[in-house]
Formats: sequence, C-alpha cells, structure tokens
Amino acid sequence: MEPIKVKVDLTKKEKPTYDIDDLIADACDTFDKDYWEDIKKGEYDLDDMINEMADSAVPIYYYDIAQYAAHNSHLMTFKSELNPEGTPHDQIQSNIYSEIVDGLHAHIAKKESEEL
Repeated sequence: MEPIKVKVDLTKKEKPTYDIDDLIADACDTFDKDYWEDIKKGEYDLDDMINEMADSAVPIYYYDIAQYAAHNSHLMTFKSELNPEGTPHDQIQSNIYSEIVDGLHAHIAKKESEEL
C-alpha cells in the first residue's frame, strides 16, 4: 500500500489581521445568512440574538485579545461600562463586545431601511 501524499500550500494560508471591523463584518454576515429571515418572521428576539452573536464573536484567548488591542488602540483607551472594574483583558473584551453590538445594530438598521 502506497502512503497518501498530502500537498499543503502554505502560501495561501491567511494570517489574521486583528481588525475590529473584520469581527463586525463576520458577525453581520452570519446574521444575514443564518438569522435575518427568522428575525423578519418574528421567530427570535432581535436584542437577544444581537447579544448572543456579539458574545460568541468576542475572542477569548489572551493572545488574540492582546493582538486586537495592539491593532486597534482605541480598545485600550476606553473604560468599559459593562465591566468597569475588570482586568485590562476584560476591559478590552468588553470594548470589543460593545463595538460588535453597535456594528450589528447599525447593520440591521441599514437593512431595515433598504427594505422600506
């Protein structure tokens, strides 16, 4: 029996950019693809859905949190109202969460205005 040969193309491997806008765009794409039609039918509570999506989009590993902070310095300068006494990592995570929630709200408002 001949061994299986696997060809790995390392040139196409994408490195994360750690841009907060990418997290927001991914959350908006997921919302459009998986939930928009159900929201229009009234099958989900919109605010609960936004909070769950934002919560699941926030990075949990210290390295990733630090990279988002390094590439988006504004995440380190605001004291989050969600967790004002948290550690620096908690503060950054809270700021990421808030930005994703705001981005989803803006995206949904735009979609609703386009459908009118």
